[in-house]
Amino acid sequence: MDWLAVPPVRSLEGELHVPASKSATNRALLLAALTETPVEIRRPLESDDTAALARCLAAMGASIVATEAGLRVRGPLRGRGNETILLDAADSGTAARFLTAAAAATPGRFRLGGSARLEERPMGELVDALRSAGARIAYAAREGFLPLSIEGGGLGSGEIAVDASRSSQFASALLLAAVAVDGGLHVRATGPIVSEPYVTTTLEVLRDFGHEVDAAPVLGVRRGERVAEAYEAPGDYSSALPLAAAVGAAGGEVALLGLRWPSSDADAGALPVLRGMGVRAEASRGRLAVSSSGAPPRAIAVDASAFPDAVPALAALAMLAPEESSFSQIGHLRLKESDRIASLEAVAAVVGAAARDAEGILFVSSGPGRSADTARVPTFRDHRIAMAAAILALRRPGVLIEDPGCVAKSYPGFFRDLERLAVR
Repeated sequence: MDWLAVPPVRSLEGELHVPASKSATNRALLLAALTETPVEIRRPLESDDTAALARCLAAMGASIVATEAGLRVRGPLRGRGNETILLDAADSGTAARFLTAAAAATPGRFRLGGSARLEERPMGELVDALRSAGARIAYAAREGFLPLSIEGGGLGSGEIAVDASRSSQFASALLLAAVAVDGGLHVRATGPIVSEPYVTTTLEVLRDFGHEVDAAPVLGVRRGERVAEAYEAPGDYSSALPLAAAVGAAGGEVALLGLRWPSSDADAGALPVLRGMGVRAEASRGRLAVSSSGAPPRAIAVDASAFPDAVPALAALAMLAPEESSFSQIGHLRLKESDRIASLEAVAAVVGAAARDAEGILFVSSGPGRSADTARVPTFRDHRIAMAAAILALRRPGVLIEDPGCVAKSYPGFFRDLERLAVR
């Protein structure tokens, strides 16, 4: 087992370019693969998740070639007669959901699977929606979960109702697959959409590619007559937020570059929460300026349903606050790369902070402290938990972070960039 020591710092200072958005890169990869003319994706994110999706799209017939600016991608996706194409989404929930809908719209036979953890994450609502529109999908093991056997090409146009109360990716998968369906699709949510800003990002990328998008309450997507020849992925607020929270923990002044503003990115919605905790976070075009005195953060009470990926970083910062903070409407965090509510409770216990779940609300405070000199913090192979542990390590000596390489899922250079900013 690998462990990483992140020594405490005096402050964080400097500037750096944040990685490209994982959400935008994956949406762009799929849309480009559904396009018969080449699309250059400029400045894409290189991570485990984007690599998993790219491998699967290549197996389905897409051409993906590295260029000086990024990637040149060209479709169309297609099957291989009666041969079953094996698709391994690894740990990527995004890839699994997007590929399920794309394969349903693509003539051919596919078997889609992933890691043991991915096969514990829900798929049933998406499969039900696709079946209602003619898709032929069978569960290869447990009902409602991967692996799936998909006989593609049967997805018809019209309106599809979907329950996206456990994952916005179910709605996004349908909207993206709509460009592969003659006549397009209309997608109607049967209830509230959890993490709805991610659907806004999907619609934004669709428009950037030149596809036709109808407004709510029923979202419609039709293939555009002329698809964009290039797309540049914006910077990722999901990667910027842990760095901004780290400034709140350690103090200092950091400029995070390459971020779009204003932004539909879900975690851009967490900036007011950081400000409420005492961190100055001023966004402008291409830049997020973050500063803090390094004083203990203020406690907050927040509905975090719209920015779930920011919760681990915000909760870690809250573990340094003397008063108790609360994060509500986060039950869907149990369905991520790990059960993130239980993971944060475990992290808090190791570092001597306090975290408890009470009826779907996570309560966090600095807690009693710890007696041991060393805190071995488990990360549960979850990139967001590893980044949260790093925030705590900046202020709590003796922290060892388990499996630090798991950050490669979204931000391979996270620990390198954190070290670049460190003043000791």
